[in-house]
Amino acid sequence: MNTLFLYFGLFGLFFVVGTPIILALAVAAIVVLLMNNMDLLIFAQKFVVSMDNFGLVAMLFFILAGEIMNGGGMTRRIIAGVSKMIKGIPGGLAIIAVISCSLFAAINGSAIATAIAIGSILYPAMVKQGYGKAFSAAVIAAGGIIGPIIPPSIPMIVYGSTTGDSIGALFSGGIVLGVLIALAECIVIYIISKKRGYGVNTEAIDFGDTKGLIWALIFPVLIFGSIVAGIMTATETSAFAVFYAWFIGTFVYKEFKLKDVPAMIKRAMISSGVVMGIVGAATAVAWVLTYERVPQQVTEAMVAGIGSSSIFMIVSFAILLLIGMIMDLTPAILILTPIFMGPVLAFGVDPIYFGVFFCSVLTAGLVTPPVGTLIYTSCSTSNKGFTEVVKELFPFMIAIYIMLLITAVFPGIITFLPKQVFRLYG
Repeated sequence: MNTLFLYFGLFGLFFVVGTPIILALAVAAIVVLLMNNMDLLIFAQKFVVSMDNFGLVAMLFFILAGEIMNGGGMTRRIIAGVSKMIKGIPGGLAIIAVISCSLFAAINGSAIATAIAIGSILYPAMVKQGYGKAFSAAVIAAGGIIGPIIPPSIPMIVYGSTTGDSIGALFSGGIVLGVLIALAECIVIYIISKKRGYGVNTEAIDFGDTKGLIWALIFPVLIFGSIVAGIMTATETSAFAVFYAWFIGTFVYKEFKLKDVPAMIKRAMISSGVVMGIVGAATAVAWVLTYERVPQQVTEAMVAGIGSSSIFMIVSFAILLLIGMIMDLTPAILILTPIFMGPVLAFGVDPIYFGVFFCSVLTAGLVTPPVGTLIYTSCSTSNKGFTEVVKELFPFMIAIYIMLLITAVFPGIITFLPKQVFRLYG
């Protein structure tokens, strides 16, 4: 356990002084290796080998598919289509933002990409219609966390690639939870907007025509359906997503521009490259912790101090909540996964259920101070202060964590679809 405390202490120190996340992970891992008299070549080996994972290729392609959706006009049509369905209700435009985030998330799988893509169109529209700037930024941030929960989820791809669990089953487990969180956010928006008068007696905003919207709406169905039916793996489906987004944007919408391709590929490679670097550094850390028997020690401590699987899930919720507040999503998944796997098996908790729950609680940390990446993204978009955005985010945080806590008590919310679709759990 001393190794675990040493690592978190070093990582926390580097984080506080502003060291880039990849460097903080790597340097902390190297220091731990040296203090345990291990060869530094182990770090290099684990760093490289961890990225030699076919499943992680899906991450690049799903991000690239989202870029092509934006450039090809698909994202705008999704927003235009949702806006025509929701009219004349308090907070209508903000509700459109959350629903659009959910639909975009069902193709992209990234929180940041979802928030940026939808926010670039709907944030200015909300401000124009009289919504508060901080509130509008909070809506986009809250909607963004749906990205890593509704399939295809990039964090679940990382988790499944680490544990060997079925990525398709993890995807299916996130559907109901993602929809419930989106519904909870819409309820929060309605209550606040009705109180403040947002979206009431305001001029409607035209987001353009919805011609060809059906091609955007069947996109998520094709992605998830191909994985569930066993037609394609998650990686193959991600490549298909790129082709589909390009084909529709080029030949149906006729808005895709060939000159934009290099910039799209560059952005996708940078986004996925950052995650891959974190994967490499965090995997080296995970190996050191495993070598020092930290997972076994944590398992023994939890089994001795916790009486049942239900209490274990509540304790896990509290731990993940705290860690999600202070650590970025991807390194948290990679470092904590081997530590939690022992107790999960010891308490007989289903690994698919725990995987979805694990990724979802850590994802919620993206809108929870002090680290909350989506908070800073929203602050940058709105030019509003951190405190102002967090204040508006607080009701959303409560709603999100209530839904997550409910899944800790009622696992059937997550396991229902995997059980029906993949015939898991006997």
